[in-house]
This record gives sequence, C-alpha cells and structure tokens, in this order.
Amino acid sequence: MEHHFTQLDDGASADVKPASNFGAAVATVLLALLLQIFCRCCRSIYRNHVKKYKFSSSSAAANMDRSTIAAVEKILKYKFKDKRLLKEALTHSSCREDMSYERLEFIGDAGLGLAVATHFFCLEPRLNSDKLTRLREKCVSNERLALVAARHGLYQFVRRKDTGSLDLLVREYVEAVKQGDDHKNFEFRKILADIVEALAGAVYLDLNFDLTKLWTIFKDVLMIDEIEVPKDFESSRLLEHKMSCMDYVARETGENQFTGCIYIRIFTFYIFIFRNLVLLLFKFQNISSIANLVTHLIELKF
Repeated sequence: MEHHFTQLDDGASADVKPASNFGAAVATVLLALLLQIFCRCCRSIYRNHVKKYKFSSSSAAANMDRSTIAAVEKILKYKFKDKRLLKEALTHSSCREDMSYERLEFIGDAGLGLAVATHFFCLEPRLNSDKLTRLREKCVSNERLALVAARHGLYQFVRRKDTGSLDLLVREYVEAVKQGDDHKNFEFRKILADIVEALAGAVYLDLNFDLTKLWTIFKDVLMIDEIEVPKDFESSRLLEHKMSCMDYVARETGENQFTGCIYIRIFTFYIFIFRNLVLLLFKFQNISSIANLVTHLIELKF
C-alpha cells in the first residue's frame, strides 16, 4: 500500500516537471522580449534626444553661415568657444525649431546692468545714487541698446522667419539712425535691444560668468565713451562740512541724522531768502527797510 502511494507521488512529480520546464521556457521568452523592447527604447531615446543634443554644437555651426559667425565675432571683438551660444543669441522666436534668444536676453540684461553700475560706481566715488541710476539708464535702456544694435547692424544677422513687416520697420529705423535721427519713434525698439542683451548673455556664459571680462568686451560695443559723466557733484570738502553740520544738529537736538539733514536744508533755505532780500533792498538803497527786515528776522523763532 505504501509502495502504491509512492508510485503515485513519483507520477505526480513526473507530471510537475514538464509543467515547470514549460513555465521556465515561457518566462525566458518573455524576459528576452522585454529586454529587446527595453534596448530599442533606449536606442530610440539616445538617437532622438541624447545624441541630438550632444552633437547639436557641430550642427549649429554647420547651419549658421561661417561669414555670419565671423562678422558678429568681429563686431564683438571676441571669439566664442561654444558656437551654440552665438547661434542661440541670434535666433528669433519665429524660428520655432530652435531655441530663441529669450533666456540669453534675460541673463544678458542682468549682467550688463550690473557691469555698467559697477563701472560708474568705481569710476567716481562722489556720484550719488540718483546720478548712478541715470547713468545706468543711459547705457542700458532700450533706446540706447537699440541705437547700439542699429549702428553695428546686428539685426541683419538674426535668424528669423516670416518677419517681413518687422524687417521693413527695422530697416527704416536703421536708416534714420544713419541720418542722425536717434530719437525716431520706433515701437519695436525693444527687439533690437533684446539682440544686444542676448549677445551679452551669450558672451557672459561663454566666459563662465566672468563679469570683469564681460565689461572689457562690451564697454566698446556699448560705446560708453559717448556717455557724459556729470561734473556737478559736490566737492568732498563741502560734503564733509555738510555731514559734520548734520551730525552736530543731530547731537544737539537729540534727533537722528536724517532729521538733522532736514534742519540744515530749512536753515539753508532761510539764508537764501535773506541774502536775496538784502541784495534787493540794497539795490534800491532803502536803509530803513533793511533795518526793519533784520529786526523782523531776529524776532522770528527758527
């Protein structure tokens, strides 16, 4: 009886072995299919994305005319290590198959603003914040950058599509600039300014964010020598005297230095009025009026 059951067990195990072998074979086939699908997916991703991005530098240089690259680099007096940046800086948003200059314009705007501010800040320590702000505005405003782009003829190098009306307007503006009409009303002036900012951003990235070298290159591009630095700032001796007066008033009144500044300004205003009234009265030689005026001012409580 035990031997009979043993035979049944052997038979059952014999039936299980073919089934297990069949399952292993199916699993092996499925695994092979999955591996093949996975390999094809990886190959497709590499061809369509990784390889395209990896070798876009050479294709970018091939797509952009070499004479254009040489002409822009001659204007900037700088040779790009990465030509992709130059291509991107000269690509208008109408070319949808390539990345436009908008990102480079963003970083170029910030870089130029900081470089210009640093230059004038170090150039003349006596310039106050208002004058520094106006100088920066003169150098990097849309009007100024559009003028720079027009003088260098940068728009002709921009890659664009279906921009006939814009091309006509830019051509009219460039002709006006050549004739000396720098203040011609041009509503698309920002586009020309964007090109200068994008080129600055491309150079800034190619220099690994070296602000000093960026300014060395773009101070000539921006024609900074044409910007006149104001000379009507106060002398250092007068400024020191005013600060000492403000400190004295602040100590005597117990107020802060800002309040002392207000007192000094009010006092200066009264002195100005007094001086002019005295000169006016002396002109008419009215001595009694002068005496009355002096008496009246003494009685005033300031």
